[in-house]
Formats: sequence, C-alpha cells, structure tokens
Amino acid sequence: MKATTRNVKTNLLVCLLVLYAGATRAGDCDLTVSQTQTNFGTFNRGTLSQAANGSQTDVIGKKSTMVTVICPRPERIALYYRAASSGAGEGYQMGDIAHVTLIASDAQADGKSVSLAYHQQGGSAPAGNASTLAILPNIGIAPVSDEPITRLTLQLTSIAAVNDINQHVKEQKTLNGSGTLEVVSE
Repeated sequence: MKATTRNVKTNLLVCLLVLYAGATRAGDCDLTVSQTQTNFGTFNRGTLSQAANGSQTDVIGKKSTMVTVICPRPERIALYYRAASSGAGEGYQMGDIAHVTLIASDAQADGKSVSLAYHQQGGSAPAGNASTLAILPNIGIAPVSDEPITRLTLQLTSIAAVNDINQHVKEQKTLNGSGTLEVVSE
C-alpha cells in the first residue's frame, strides 16, 4: 500500500444531496423516500472521516434513508437513480469537487428479505446477487424474486466524498447534487 500525505485546505463546504421520488413508469406504483433531502452539513479538512489507521480519508459523511415502492398489483420492478455521473463510475456529481455514492441494502419484497441484482433496461435478466449493491449510473437494481412483487422496501445510504483529497478551496462553497429515483417495470 502506498503511503500518501494528504493536505486539504478547505474553508467550510456545505454538502446537500436531494433525492426526488420521480414519476414512475411502473404502472401505478408509488415510490416514497423517507428523507428527500440529505444534508451533509459543513466540513473542512479537520472534519473529514478518519480511517482506522488514523489517516485522513476523503469521506465527508454518510446518511441513510428508507425507500418504499408499493404497486397495486404484482410487478417485476427495478429502481434507477437518474443524475449526472461523477465520471469515474463511482457515483454521482456533487458540485465540482465531490461525488456521492448510493448504496442499497436491507431489501425486503412483500415482507421477505431478498437479495438485489443489477438490472439493465431493455428486458435483460438481472445480474449478480448481493445483499448490498451500489446504484450505478444507467444501471438499476432489482429484487431477486421468483415472483412479481407488490411492495419493496430498502435502505439507501448516501456516502459523500471529496474527489481529490488535495483539493484547495479558497472560499466557502456549496456542493449540491440532485437526481430522481425512478421505478421501472418489465
């Protein structure tokens, strides 16, 4: 492992992620997000997360919210997050110096614990099978279930991080990110 010296000169930065429960295309399914705004507050070099070995990391903060999808009749559904990609494939833009990664976990379909799988639009079968998955740009997540479902609940964890730990910021900045959660049925 390469040891690096990290020097971050930042004034206070305000980080805010807005999750919109967007118009769904899954029949008449309702999508609810328990917390539509995630405010990571202000931070500076001293408030970035500390790694187990005591070195500074690039994590600004973590916040969780619950997502619930309720459909009036059983459907095969997938959940997508539509927002500007961070470009590095690790999440979504949050201002010009940070990004946010969204992690789905603790999924239940019709009251039963289920794994999650990646889902490409266009009818391809879900791939993978895990209890925790990152929601990637242009790739959805779907519950692994033999039957169509009427209710899906999951925890969505937002992890905000600085793109470059050596970023120099001379004045207060507000970092905003927003996107739309979308339910799509097959």
